[in-house]
Amino acid sequence: MQWLRPVAEGELRTATAGRAGETRLGEMMRACDSAGHVPPGTRVAILGIPEDVGVRANLGRPGTRRMWREALRALLHMQANDTIDASRIAVAGAVDVRDIQREAKAADRALAAARREAALGGRRAARAAESAALLLGRLRELCAQIDSRVEAVIAHLRGAGAVPIVIGGGHNNALGILAGCAKSAGRAVNCVNVDLHGDLRAMEGRHSGNAFTYAAHGGVLDRYAVIGLQECTANAAVMEAQRNPRMRAFTLDAIIRGEIDLAACIDGAVTHAGSGPATIEIDIDCVTGAPASATAASGLSPREVRMCAARLSRELDVHAAHIAEGAPGLGPWPDAMLAKLVAELVCDIAKGICARRAP
Repeated sequence: MQWLRPVAEGELRTATAGRAGETRLGEMMRACDSAGHVPPGTRVAILGIPEDVGVRANLGRPGTRRMWREALRALLHMQANDTIDASRIAVAGAVDVRDIQREAKAADRALAAARREAALGGRRAARAAESAALLLGRLRELCAQIDSRVEAVIAHLRGAGAVPIVIGGGHNNALGILAGCAKSAGRAVNCVNVDLHGDLRAMEGRHSGNAFTYAAHGGVLDRYAVIGLQECTANAAVMEAQRNPRMRAFTLDAIIRGEIDLAACIDGAVTHAGSGPATIEIDIDCVTGAPASATAASGLSPREVRMCAARLSRELDVHAAHIAEGAPGLGPWPDAMLAKLVAELVCDIAKGICARRAP
């Protein structure tokens, strides 16, 4: 598989600190081989996307590239017990975006310098603004290149009968995940997104804020529901999209006002998505105070987000799940705390998927 960079089983074992009388997931989980073949009997494949190109292309704070390794380390140290069947979970590895990430980092530095110069005014301001526009356009081209790699890897894993649980990167990767699932299923898929934002910004070039706009326009997204949308950050495009009967938003503000509770939001999202193939998206920036590219001052609690993950994974026909936008170092939490939350979400989703009968 061209764009999959596997993790060797030996690396999983080496990264796992054992303890007498206990068994950790890292001691039990298998890995894809060097050619990207999924181990027989795999139901869930853990996949990383170590990039922050889409966040940079959205003029956001980079850092999401670090989430994959931090979360994998925490996941490997979770207990393998009767509540989770580690034999059905494999670590696929990471989508190889190293070359794109390097170019994006250099372009982003140049973009920041050009924007500063443009803001100063003077004779060179117009030329600096033009340079900034070109650099931003290049970042968005690089983000689109990641889309195609993610799509290929997701389609490969789905073709092998595994359900990918994707860790890391910006929310731009929702497009590649949806496209890969749609390619494998032969039809558009549905999505439930637990997020303060709808990520339905204009099709102005690819970035972390418009994955679902492109997905709907490209025919890979059918029905879409957002749990936790924050009314004060919803732009006109998001508000307009809600008038589309294929889109539904359950707002955080309605929960705060007591108009609906979270359980009813989940029920409504599941009903809206229906019985067809679906993906689950969980944006870490919906968790109050969690380190993310856009840290939330007020959002859902970790417990509430875990409840969403657990229920959605049991009640939807999940073809992939994605935990996006976690950015170690960009918030008040220690890195280990953020990594543990992401690992807990992975376990919640894996349990839900494994509890359902495989197609």
